[in-house]
Amino acid sequence: MPKRVTIKDVAREASVSFKTVSNVINGTGSMRPETRQRVEEAIERLGYSVNMSARMLKSGTTNLIGLAVCNFTQPFMSYLACLIIKAAKRRNYGVVINTYEFDGAGLEDIVTDCPRLGADGWIFYADRPLRDRAAVLDQQFPVVLAGDYSAYGRTDSVTMPNKQSLYDTVSRLLRQGYDRIGLIGVPDEADRDRIFSVHEGGRALRSQGYIEAFDDYGKTVDWNILRSGNRWDSGDGERAVVGLLAENECPQVIVCLNDSLAIGAMHELQRRGYHVPDDVQIIGFDNIAEGRFANPALTTIDPDVEDFAQKAVDMLIERLEGYDGPVRTYTTDYTLIERGSTRFGGGVAASGGR
Repeated sequence: MPKRVTIKDVAREASVSFKTVSNVINGTGSMRPETRQRVEEAIERLGYSVNMSARMLKSGTTNLIGLAVCNFTQPFMSYLACLIIKAAKRRNYGVVINTYEFDGAGLEDIVTDCPRLGADGWIFYADRPLRDRAAVLDQQFPVVLAGDYSAYGRTDSVTMPNKQSLYDTVSRLLRQGYDRIGLIGVPDEADRDRIFSVHEGGRALRSQGYIEAFDDYGKTVDWNILRSGNRWDSGDGERAVVGLLAENECPQVIVCLNDSLAIGAMHELQRRGYHVPDDVQIIGFDNIAEGRFANPALTTIDPDVEDFAQKAVDMLIERLEGYDGPVRTYTTDYTLIERGSTRFGGGVAASGGR
C-alpha cells in the first residue's frame, strides 16, 4: 500500500520548513514568490492532498458536521443520512457518521466518541426518550436534536407532524365510511391511558392522532386490531399481521407507523391470499424509496424528510457560524402520497400545515 505523502515530505522536497509549507497551504505568512512556487511545485509533484489537520491550522474548524443515528438496519436511517449529506454538501460541509445500536443505551453509547471524530458540531438523531431531561445534549460543541423526542429547551431541534398527520389521514378514512382501521406500531401493551400519558416519541404521538380521530368522529377504537412492533422493521410488520389475523377478521385498512412495518405487513397479507388494495388497504409513514417499488406501490404519509434534513443542517451551521439566539424547534409539513396500496385514486392527496 503506498505511503501517504505528508507535509514533512513536501518540506523535504522543497527544501523549506514545515511551517513554510503550512503557510503555502493556508495562504498565510510572508515569503519570496519563488519559495511559494517551489513549494507548490513540490506539492503537485508528490501528489500531496490537503488533509483535515492542515485545514484546522488555518481556521480552527474542519467544515465537517457529525451525524449520530441508530444503525442502518432500519431503512429510514440510511435515507435520512443520504439527505443530510446532500444538504451539507449544498453548504460546503462534509459529514462524519457515527452509529449506535438499537439494543444499547442509544446516544449515550457514542457521545463520548464525538469530539475525537473531528466534526465542528453534531446532529443527534434520538430513537428513544433522553434521560435526565436530555442532559446528553449539553456538549462543548453545537448540537441539533433530530427526531420525535424532547430537547427540553437545551438545543435546537427538528421534528415531524406525527400526531396531526395521523389524525388527518384516519379522519379521511372515517369520512369515507371505513371504521375497521387497524394500526401497527403502537407502544407495547398500549391502552388509552398509557398512550396519552406520553408527550414525545413517534409511537405515542402517531397513535394519539389515530385515537383522537376516532374520538372526534364519534367512533369506538377496536383495541384488538392495534398491534405493537419493537423494532419497527418489516419483520415486526409481518409478525403483527400474524397475531392480528389469529384473533380477528382482517381490517378494511391497516395504517402502519412507518413504511418498513407496512411493507412487512403487506407481504404477510399477500402470502395469506389477501389482495391489496381490494381486500385490505395499506398505508405507511416516511416515504422511503422501498415503498415505491413494493407491489403494489405503497401509499404513505410523507413527513418531508428532505426538509427535515435540510433544516437540521441549516440550524447547526447557523450555530457554527455564530448565531447565538434562542433555542428553536422546527416541525415539517406532510403530504399523503397515494399509490397502489389504497383505493383513493393515486397522486398527492392531502397536505398538512405547521
